Amino acid sequence: MMDVAERARFDEHVKKVRTTLEEGPNGRTDWVAFYREILGVGGLLDELFGTGKQRKLFEETEEYRMIQKMVAKLRETSKLARDNGDESTRVITVRLPESLHEALLSESHQHQTSMNQLCISKLLQVIAADLVPSDLKRRNNERAARKRAQRQESVPPTEQPEVQPVEPKEHTPSTPLAVGGVSGLHSFSDSMTGGRPF
Repeated sequence: MMDVAERARFDEHVKKVRTTLEEGPNGRTDWVAFYREILGVGGLLDELFGTGKQRKLFEETEEYRMIQKMVAKLRETSKLARDNGDESTRVITVRLPESLHEALLSESHQHQTSMNQLCISKLLQVIAADLVPSDLKRRNNERAARKRAQRQESVPPTEQPEVQPVEPKEHTPSTPLAVGGVSGLHSFSDSMTGGRPF
């Protein structure tokens, strides 16, 4: 929570933003220049609020909603002028699944705009930090998995003892046991019948 002096300074900065917005975009019809001067890196909001707690607090104000509406209005007019601002454009390639691509095409059709304009609108919106997946965490996991795989490849396989084939031994016939555990070379019939065949 802000103390009294900090709150007074914050309110003064909000008032400065409101005054700037009420003066209008100084005849500019280019949304890119307006964005750069107000929302861009080193712009008015960076200068007054930085990128921390005060900036997040400002993004909840009516003045911030005014900025968003002004950007949207300027984009509408500059779209007719083919976005011929004084700033060069950059191209990024975004990999996305086919189903998401189809959804963006459908949404751009519903809004009667191009996919480029729709994606810029989405990029300009404020998003909650907890809704943005962390690439850093995913990359760290992938890096750890690669290191484990490299370690496994560099460790020589443990040597298995060589298995020697077993030489077959000469077969010797076993001596049969008589009933009662007494060994003898006589047959079963001999021991049971006293030598008489049955």
